[in-house]
Amino acid sequence: MWHERRKILALIGATVISPLLRAAGTSEPLKIAVVAEYGMQGSHAAQSIEKGIALAIAEINEQGGLLRGRPLQLVRRDDRGLPARAVDHMRELAIDQGVLAVFCGRFSPVALELLPVATELGILLLDPWAAADGIANNNQKPNYVFRLSLTDSWAIEAMIGHARRRRMKRLTALLPNTGWGRSSFAAIESTLKAKPGIQVDAIWYNWGDTDFSNALISARRTRSDALLMIANEAEGKHILEQVHRMLPAERLPIIAHWGITAGDFNQVTDGLANRLDLVTVQTFAFSNTPKGRQQKIIDSAQRLLSEDVRQLSALVGFAHAYDMTWLLARAIEKAGLPDRKVIREAMESLGPHEGLVSSYRRPFSPGNHEALSRDHVFMARYNSDGRLVRIEGR
Repeated sequence: MWHERRKILALIGATVISPLLRAAGTSEPLKIAVVAEYGMQGSHAAQSIEKGIALAIAEINEQGGLLRGRPLQLVRRDDRGLPARAVDHMRELAIDQGVLAVFCGRFSPVALELLPVATELGILLLDPWAAADGIANNNQKPNYVFRLSLTDSWAIEAMIGHARRRRMKRLTALLPNTGWGRSSFAAIESTLKAKPGIQVDAIWYNWGDTDFSNALISARRTRSDALLMIANEAEGKHILEQVHRMLPAERLPIIAHWGITAGDFNQVTDGLANRLDLVTVQTFAFSNTPKGRQQKIIDSAQRLLSEDVRQLSALVGFAHAYDMTWLLARAIEKAGLPDRKVIREAMESLGPHEGLVSSYRRPFSPGNHEALSRDHVFMARYNSDGRLVRIEGR
């Protein structure tokens, strides 16, 4: 792991200033920080996000940097998934005026705690994963939070839409007693209010729970057609194992939010993610025969990072962070100076951008800080080698 990080640092640090940068006579870096859950065992989201940022930085530095030759540099902090630790890191990073923006990691409770701090400190908070609805379009004025990811509402709509296509009438939702769980429950209520016809029974659990047998008994007793699983990989692993222990005729299909995709979930579950009837929401997957923009980025990652990014766990973190870094770079250039307030305003007025996840017509505006939309969300399954493969429909 240390060898891999040293390789990335060598590419994105000031030591890889291109000849064009040296000719410009300045090497004072413009810094992008990532505060994420590096120390969380089994989670690869932080590492995947970092690689997306690192590839974009390496490409930008190779092309001559920003603001007439200043290189970009990545700074990282490990919050271990703890909101208080993330806030401390945010405050420490904001003191350095060279840090122009901070990426958060995968956890909505952490992002929600960072939200008011970003406004207070006047520093951009960029969200490439956390999905709670209120993170990006919030009540902060001015709004320093920008997201390139899905929202819980879009995820739940796609999950319930999948259930409708399979003619399911009753579902049991397993929800964590966190901001993420509450956001997902609100999305369930809103989705069913707009389009009724499915009944959803909610069962709440705590992070760290390992016994879901009573929840599964309740789901069978109410004749649920499937589980709506709002879970990360730690709890998701136990849910899948306990579903697998049921008689084959009684095993419930699982329609999952994407928390389970932050690690190598098929390996963690000894192949159950592939063998059971499990689908999950996603926003990006490489095609089986990449071409155009996808192939260009695959080749770039191989050349600059010595990485086959098609094999990454938590792939959406890489793709979202890569696109967001390029959007930030364009905003810095548009601003014309390394001023956080001016860069924030520039983010709201960017023009078209051809990214990895999408072709963005206008990524953000003063009234919308979501770069993606519900149209980017699709359902996917794990194949036998652990990769997520898109299936038909949203």
